[in-house]
Amino acid sequence: MKKLLLLILSGLAVAFVLCSSILAQEAAPAEKKAAPAEKPKAEFAKAETISGTLQTVVADKKIVILTDSAGTPFNFKVTGATRIKVAGKKAKLDDLASQTSKTAAVKFLPTRSGNVAQTIEISQ
Repeated sequence: MKKLLLLILSGLAVAFVLCSSILAQEAAPAEKKAAPAEKPKAEFAKAETISGTLQTVVADKKIVILTDSAGTPFNFKVTGATRIKVAGKKAKLDDLASQTSKTAAVKFLPTRSGNVAQTIEISQ
């Protein structure tokens, strides 16, 4: 009786392993097809350029505020990769504080977390 019970349990264990491996093989192609559709994009949109007047520089928060011709303010995050030029010469974020009320052009990348400035150019 014990031998028969052991034989039945062994057969059930083998059948379970075979069935689970067959189901896993059938499910694997569906997972591979779904993966590319879920891949997040690195960029939210293409880079844009806006011109206006440099309104405010908040150096400690690395934010620059520019107003367009209609008076609409735009905030831009300044990163280590942001290139800043004043009158055609390379400058730093702290140098922009003395350039408020001057004409500026900002090339930026709109992202979900805010506009990230790629270049800031102040003309004299």
